[in-house]
Amino acid sequence: MKKLSFVFIAMLVTGYGHAAGSDKIYFGGGLGSNSLPGSSSGIGFQFFGGYDLPVKMGKGKLSVEAGYMDTGDMEYNTIGFSPVFPFSPINTTVATKATGLWGNAVFSLPVQAKLNIIARAGLDIGDDDGFMFGAGLGFNLSPKMELRGEYVIRSNVDSLQLNFVMKL
Repeated sequence: MKKLSFVFIAMLVTGYGHAAGSDKIYFGGGLGSNSLPGSSSGIGFQFFGGYDLPVKMGKGKLSVEAGYMDTGDMEYNTIGFSPVFPFSPINTTVATKATGLWGNAVFSLPVQAKLNIIARAGLDIGDDDGFMFGAGLGFNLSPKMELRGEYVIRSNVDSLQLNFVMKL
């Protein structure tokens, strides 16, 4: 499954985009505040590529995206028992992080000249395998640049993200 995602990203980056019209291809990346239930948050990053599908949905547009996400280091506390004193609990801090590839369908609906509502759904195929979905807002800085703020929920990791998107 990971190989399939790499093939998809490679198709976006290479000649497939020129054949399909490079004005439909975009790339992006940014930072995210990520958390696991019961853990501290970690500052991570993500980068992605996307393609605007030739599908009209009213005023909205449908795209496909594939990307990579790294949550950054997060810490959570576990309670264990001492081997010396079996009934004495020990509080231990454990560091963890999640990384992985993902693929999403993304719907963008303009609500004003420069403001879009964004909704996404897809699969994460990394340390946090499973479905993912999210919602947010996109602000068009120019016809080729967008700033996005989104909240994305995966099976275990929740992310508050700020991404910059550049169209070719």
